[in-house]
Amino acid sequence: MKKWTIITIFVLLFSILPNSPVVQHTEAASTQYVQAINDILLRDAPKQTANTILNIKTNSKVIVHSKNKNWAFVEYNGKKGYVLASTLTTKKPKAIAKAPIITTGLMPKANRSYTYEPSFEGLEKTTYYASKNEAISDSIELLQSDYIGFTYIEKFNQLTFGVAYSDVFFFTLSYPIKEKATVLDTDYDYDGSMTTTKVFVESTSATLLTKAGTFNNVVILAYPNGTKLYFAKDYGIIRITDFEGKIVTELVSVD
Repeated sequence: MKKWTIITIFVLLFSILPNSPVVQHTEAASTQYVQAINDILLRDAPKQTANTILNIKTNSKVIVHSKNKNWAFVEYNGKKGYVLASTLTTKKPKAIAKAPIITTGLMPKANRSYTYEPSFEGLEKTTYYASKNEAISDSIELLQSDYIGFTYIEKFNQLTFGVAYSDVFFFTLSYPIKEKATVLDTDYDYDGSMTTTKVFVESTSATLLTKAGTFNNVVILAYPNGTKLYFAKDYGIIRITDFEGKIVTELVSVD
């Protein structure tokens, strides 16, 4: 019978071992999260050249069955495979806040003074006092003197803004207002006809710094001609810019 030496046995063992690193699946399963700039790849073996099973988005939750300093054997959506260990963390990612859907609240609050520069009427600084119009329900007057100024009306799922004590309206916007969607601005003509303009909702969650302060969840509406309206809850219009991005109206103080 042929005798096997110790050296021969070791040579034989090393010749049949795989070249790629092996992750032992002996640990208790745990929940971890993907923390990476981009999506990561779930592979069928613990090596960079292995076949891709699927992509895993960052912040996704995975079940980790085992892990070493280089690779982790994980389960995701019913599929098992290997990912780079450095892309996993035990820290649960913070939930991403959804942009609010606006259904009301874009009129200024009553019994406060709002100063604009430039104002709605020109470059000069103008202060308006906000009060409820008892003759029109769900409305706020923004007057610089008796009967001189503007009116907000919020009813019938619409927000309207125009010249006080007149039939002149600058816009009538439809609710609800959803980020990255469109709303309608309806123009009612004297002959009873009406025309509508689609207005893009650039944001309902922006933060805007003005001389009047910092406003959160600012609604930004972009018109086809390049004009943009900026609204804040309980303040109404806080800024208007033209097609060049130049500020043509801005709220500078509230008292």
